[in-house]
Amino acid sequence: MPRLEPHLATASGRIAVGLASSLLLFSAWSFAANPPPASNDADHRRAVDAMIEQRLGPFSAVRWFCADGTILPPVAYACRPHGGGRQHGQRSPQAEALRAAGIPLANLLAELSPELALAQNDRLLKAVLVEQYLVSTQDGWIFRQSRYQRGATQIEDEVAAATRILTALASEERSVQRDFLLLREALRRLPAAGRDASLDRARALAGTLAERDPGFASLRNKIHSRPDAQDAQAVRRYASRLSRPSDDYAQLAAAIDAVYSGRSVAEALDDFASALRNPAYAEYARTWRQNLPAQARLALLGEILERLRERYASLAPGRRLRALELSLTLEEAAFAAARETVAALSDASRAARLDALGKMGLILSGAGLLSPRERAELDNGLRALATRDSIPLREYRAKIALLERIPVWASNRLSFQLGETIRAFARVAPAAEGLIPDRLRASAALSYGELLETLSADADRLSGVRHELFGQTVSSGLRALNPGLARGTLRTLNSDAGLSQQHGIVLVPESIADLPPVAGILTAAEGNALSHVQLLARNLGVPNVVIGQRWLGTLDPLMGRSVVLAASPGGVVRLAHDGPEWATVFARDTSPAVTIQVDLDKLDLGARQLIPLDQLRARDSGRLVGPKAAKLGELNARFSGRVSPGLALPFGAFRALLERPMPGESGSVFDWMRASYAQLRRLPEGAQRSAFSRAFLARLRSWIGSTELDPEFLRSLRQALETQFGAQGSFGVFVRSDTNVEDLPGFTGAGLNLTVPHVVGFNAIVQAIRDVWASPFTERAFGWRQALMDQPEHVYAAVLLHQTVPAQLSGVMITADLETGDPAFVTVAVNEGVGGGVEGQAAESLRIALDNGAVELLASATESRRRVVQAGGGTVLEPASGAERLLTPKLIDQLLEVARQLPSKYPQLVDAQGRRAPADVEFAIADGKLYLNQIRPFLQSDRARRNAFLLELDRELSTHADRQVDLRAAP
Repeated sequence: MPRLEPHLATASGRIAVGLASSLLLFSAWSFAANPPPASNDADHRRAVDAMIEQRLGPFSAVRWFCADGTILPPVAYACRPHGGGRQHGQRSPQAEALRAAGIPLANLLAELSPELALAQNDRLLKAVLVEQYLVSTQDGWIFRQSRYQRGATQIEDEVAAATRILTALASEERSVQRDFLLLREALRRLPAAGRDASLDRARALAGTLAERDPGFASLRNKIHSRPDAQDAQAVRRYASRLSRPSDDYAQLAAAIDAVYSGRSVAEALDDFASALRNPAYAEYARTWRQNLPAQARLALLGEILERLRERYASLAPGRRLRALELSLTLEEAAFAAARETVAALSDASRAARLDALGKMGLILSGAGLLSPRERAELDNGLRALATRDSIPLREYRAKIALLERIPVWASNRLSFQLGETIRAFARVAPAAEGLIPDRLRASAALSYGELLETLSADADRLSGVRHELFGQTVSSGLRALNPGLARGTLRTLNSDAGLSQQHGIVLVPESIADLPPVAGILTAAEGNALSHVQLLARNLGVPNVVIGQRWLGTLDPLMGRSVVLAASPGGVVRLAHDGPEWATVFARDTSPAVTIQVDLDKLDLGARQLIPLDQLRARDSGRLVGPKAAKLGELNARFSGRVSPGLALPFGAFRALLERPMPGESGSVFDWMRASYAQLRRLPEGAQRSAFSRAFLARLRSWIGSTELDPEFLRSLRQALETQFGAQGSFGVFVRSDTNVEDLPGFTGAGLNLTVPHVVGFNAIVQAIRDVWASPFTERAFGWRQALMDQPEHVYAAVLLHQTVPAQLSGVMITADLETGDPAFVTVAVNEGVGGGVEGQAAESLRIALDNGAVELLASATESRRRVVQAGGGTVLEPASGAERLLTPKLIDQLLEVARQLPSKYPQLVDAQGRRAPADVEFAIADGKLYLNQIRPFLQSDRARRNAFLLELDRELSTHADRQVDLRAAP
């Protein structure tokens, strides 16, 4: 079961923001709340490959589907006696099997009613959109052959169905905010639009031609990554050198010409003005016809796009669709204007480039790729520069960091709508993962990223920052999330490799909750800076670096080789080949980042009865229970009413279990554990040690899960539960691991052990206690912890039974600026439902000033699902609301009230040196009330922050921080 921590659940978000190249990245989540296993995906891919080559593709036959449910052979007018019907392909058994396995392919609009298409969070509509992308970019995909078979699809039926679906979605108020982008994307791709999207058509044709003609590949890459108006002539020149060029080359050149001609903009504006009887749009048309320069066109298009979005809600459904049709036409014209603007600004000042970025941000907002709140954050950041001629370099870098969030936000907004569906299709068609990057490259985000890259490189140059990738200096595409220095074998994450990965530099698609122990992390998407795995990595000095898509190919030939990964506290990145030259760097400090020492004198293993939470205090941490229960007891006393009731099963109950005989051994389970640890220490690193570890851990977990529990223990447990919470079945609890080797002054241990969410019923609670007792002995928890312990046999698991309060929101608050450590701010990440954030969800992430409550948006909540508790126990995933703002001012006030009081009410939070540490507070909100779920010190690796090599990388950065940057000068 996935770990959910804690009982009301915490959330965090994409605090760290990305470089301009992040527009090429996206995160996707499982297609269904309980997705089917992917163990047969190799077979599924083979089935799809066969469909691509089959005459009928995913169909077994063409049939008439009659209104009364009758299915008949394709004979003319076959359905007339049955109330009419439609003719189209009948899905083959293989296609139906793939759909049953969670891969919703072979969709026909003709068989979809609006109700069916929009059911289950628009499940089938989204499937159609992703499949349409594959069809357009993969030469028909599974319909490659069947599209030429008469009757397999009927375009008039597809258009009619698409029109009905689009009208239905436009009629719903959710299309005003939450699903504005979804409706707009549906209008782009469904045939009802009746429009020839020249840019989409050009990109699809270029891809198809490159597949057929390898010699065209370089020109295709140019069209996809750095397009301009001259590409049309380049295509014509290429085709002229072919002996028998197909018509597709001419069609591609014409499509590129159409993108840059802008001929239809004025006509589209006039038509819309006439339809709405609104002269403002006719005035826009007159302005457009004045042959404006590129930047003026960009500004005008942004103004119109934003006006259309703001007035969308007031329009009738039919006019809403017309407004979006116009919006799509304008966005395509904005793409061309943005390309010309980038070229025109090659020698322009920093101020001119910043101004152009603001205009492009307005385009993205009007296209639904940014929320109004995100656009306002961008506007506010740039407005502060409008009247200034120069700013300190420190502030210049901060503004660049704000601008770098925009492509990430746009990517997240698309992923909110389509990420789950993309993930489902990618199981059999990896090309599906290109949808979001391709969509962004077809928008103003492409030019935005290119222009921003010039300013990012400028800020690095002025700061003396040099990122290096295997000896090559790079200005973007590398971003440090956690500082640290590591060497190890470069590898992808392999769930079967287990403990052998702990010395690896591992490439993962995004920050993930169950990351095994590793030396360093390269992530292809930013993930979540307040997730448990990120906090753990930050604590242990494990470097984590986001690597842009452009550089991923550089890593392929180096897999299996030893590399060095360095990420400085200031964010400078080095990824280098390992070699003798690094021996001196790594010889400076070979000790573990942290040593976990158990205070055996403090342990009281004689207490074995359940303890109510309100009887515990912080001093009991490491004595009777772990830090969760002890510190929650303290919080309950100091923040009355903000902690829900709970019971703690102390360390002594677990030790009593270990005192029982171990089957097949001469002594107790504890004796066997101690002997096994001693044997493990004697084994050298390698396969034999890994195998011994796995066998030892598996045997221990199996014993904990199967041994009979003492009847007296079960009786006292039942009685305590009913006394504290009421009759069985009337309450739920989160069953939370609470060991003596977590949240220590130098070691957080965040997320290593299990929490079982919302358990209802006595037998289920007993089983959850067993699971929690066993969780410190999973390979992952053991691997992260083992090398840091001097006496590993003294790991004791208390259990906290914490009453469930169904949370509408849950989150994490760090009482400091996450990036700088400034205690004048708090960093907050929050998401909908329970369990949000700690596993890497895309959450609303804010930096809030402690004195006046001023809020800076770091990321919006774009997780597509939220986890909610069920009456009978457990949790289920539901669609998230997609609300633009989760934390209201009143809720922020409650958080700040706690943050301001913590230094005086809770002074116990210290680091390994005894210094006051920021607080890491997990919280939940139910019915407008703030609940505190956990508190621990927010710990960062001193070794990483004091490493001489890493500090040398930052030397120039600190030297130049206060120099003035002339905004009127060119970078």
